[in-house]
This record gives sequence, C-alpha cells and structure tokens, in this order.
Amino acid sequence: MSGDKKAGERQGKKTTIPRGPAATAAKNKYRDNNYDRAELAMPKGMKAAVREIAKQQGQSFNEYVCTAVKEKVQQDTGEQLAWEKHKD
Repeated sequence: MSGDKKAGERQGKKTTIPRGPAATAAKNKYRDNNYDRAELAMPKGMKAAVREIAKQQGQSFNEYVCTAVKEKVQQDTGEQLAWEKHKD
C-alpha cells in the first residue's frame, strides 16, 4: 500500500479530509485541549538519525521521543509517567 493513500482509501472507502479555516480551528482546539507542546533542540544531524530509527521501529518521531522520555523517567525515578486527560 502506498504511503500517500488515506486511511479511508486503504479500507476501500473514499473519504475527504476537512479543509479550510473551520477545520484548522477545530484541529487547533483539539490539539490545545489534549497536548502540551515543547520545543526540542538537538545537535545538527541527530533529528534525522532519530527520525530514521523511529521509522524503522514503526513509530512517529514524536511517539519515539515520548517513549524515550517515559523510559528515562522510570529509570531515574522508578515511577511511570502516564498520560491522563485533565478535565478543566
């Protein structure tokens, strides 16, 4: 299956992805309500190397980095970081 096919096309359904200002606003609202953002500075070349390793593991860059952070926290503190949605 081609990497550029949409999920609906992979399942035999043709779907459309919402576009435009309203869709962007909805996506941004979801992101802001469910995620904290953090900037990560790496030495030149490290990002590409990590991205390639993540791809080899079948993970996104973000998923790979989050997993690495969770493992380091557990190693250092003995505690597990667990994501829970905070209710406002």
